[in-house]
Amino acid sequence: MIVLTDGVDNGSRLTPAEVSGIASSIDVPVYIVAVVSPLDHAGASSAVRSERPVPVGDLADLARWTGGELYVSSSAAHTSAATREIVEELRHQYLIAFEPGSRPGWHPLEVRTRKGNLIVRARSGYMAGQAQD
Repeated sequence: MIVLTDGVDNGSRLTPAEVSGIASSIDVPVYIVAVVSPLDHAGASSAVRSERPVPVGDLADLARWTGGELYVSSSAAHTSAATREIVEELRHQYLIAFEPGSRPGWHPLEVRTRKGNLIVRARSGYMAGQAQD
């Protein structure tokens, strides 16, 4: 899933963690492109603000938890670069399947490679069975 947003929450019904849980349960990575003004793009030469105007932490967590990525864009060039990276990444995906343990609840998951120059994006874990209250 690719989300275009200004990053400002105007009344979401779900938290980033809840959205992440739903997306992860159906194996959908979430790629987020946060579109901001060049004046608000922290770290850019045109920025007049040093702090980030969008809640990058929540959006980055949501993307990372699902195996996606967050991109911040303040120009057509940034958006084009983000689009190219997302398409390139989607063309080089691998599916890894495994049989989960029988213990219900959240299980953290870490995927690594032997080669250090590769980038791995994977969801941070999975839910097995029904969680106990």
